[in-house]
Amino acid sequence: MIALDPFWRRLYESRPDNALSARETPVTALNADLSQPAIINTERAQWVPSPAPGVQRIMLERNGGEKTTRATSLVAYEPNSRFDGHTHPLGEEFLVLAGVFSDESGDYPAGTYVRNPPGSDHKPFSETGCLILVKLQQFRPDDQTRLVIEPTATGESSTLFSGYEQVQLLRPADIINLSAEDHPGGIELLLLNGACTYAGRPWGPGTWIRLPATSLSTIELAGSAEAWVKTGHLGG
Repeated sequence: MIALDPFWRRLYESRPDNALSARETPVTALNADLSQPAIINTERAQWVPSPAPGVQRIMLERNGGEKTTRATSLVAYEPNSRFDGHTHPLGEEFLVLAGVFSDESGDYPAGTYVRNPPGSDHKPFSETGCLILVKLQQFRPDDQTRLVIEPTATGESSTLFSGYEQVQLLRPADIINLSAEDHPGGIELLLLNGACTYAGRPWGPGTWIRLPATSLSTIELAGSAEAWVKTGHLGG
């Protein structure tokens, strides 16, 4: 596996044997107001079940129930677990954090980034078990590009998608500052490795931060850190 895997493998293996039952899982909005900042330490977050046996998740943002208009989650598949076939009316993007995620189009090892366009469908599963970051229902309707970027261990920053929104894998050699002032449309960050500073305190791997377009805050990403960063998608 590439460098991002060890922490995420530990997070995957730390899942409780029995997450909350589906009937105990509240169907409520979580970080649904995109005009407000949000932060979650996934190491301390609660795992909850999905509708599929053997699939658990940590919710990061959500607007609605299972047929939600918007959702961002960490999703863990036990070995040989699967979801029934389904369609994503406004698209799906995912980053594989540990293990191997699969569907009828192929296998995606840790470090793979995929964008499935609006109207696409698939039957996801994992033979070995995996952990992914997944964002649902957040594309523009006219975005019809399917994209698969395989993992790289070059140690350099790379652009994963550039258009009406931007997605990058940042691996800075020195400290860099990320602010909404420099990134109109807001910032979303998942810290994969290393450290960052936000709101006057340090944060480690597994931290998810969302800064709205109007935020005056700054995320300081340490040198040699690694972060998945999305900008331009939270409104102006």
